[in-house]
Amino acid sequence: MNASTAWGDESIRHKGMPLPSYLLCACIVEDPDQARNTLMRIKPRNAGKLHWRQMTTRDKSASMEAIASLDTLSFIIVAEQADGVNDERARRKCLERLLRLLEAQGITMLTLESRTPIQDKRDRQYVAYLHTNHTLHAIKLSHAIGADEPCLWLPDQILGAYGDTRSHESDFSGILERITLEDVFSC
Repeated sequence: MNASTAWGDESIRHKGMPLPSYLLCACIVEDPDQARNTLMRIKPRNAGKLHWRQMTTRDKSASMEAIASLDTLSFIIVAEQADGVNDERARRKCLERLLRLLEAQGITMLTLESRTPIQDKRDRQYVAYLHTNHTLHAIKLSHAIGADEPCLWLPDQILGAYGDTRSHESDFSGILERITLEDVFSC
């Protein structure tokens, strides 16, 4: 792949998982315009964005089939949280692992779906710290509003399918095995 930007989103899953889990996904897309067009076609007309939790089972299947047709590679980082580990600590651990992995793939920018201004600022400060201590070298981090950037819908869909598969709500394992790599760790 010749892409230089990855698109990322998070999910927090407690129900149906072996342990409470914080998930972070980044999708590398060879042709972002094709991905945007594909995702816009499957987004419900009345929705601001394509969001897994608001979709029917039929729509989820159609979405994953459409995503499987794109030239993408997704990385899923899962922090299985021990007692007392809060979501923000798990996020930092996932973000560090994900950024190192993306940087090794030649990715120079990770664009995450924006949360709140304070949370986004904390992400940027953490990435600056990782650059200062030489954990990271070149990769940068930005945030964008999910409704404004359809490429951010990709990791939402991947994480939704992954979470549903791991919690045995649905089975998207066949598609996920073709387009994702996962890293599960304890924190």
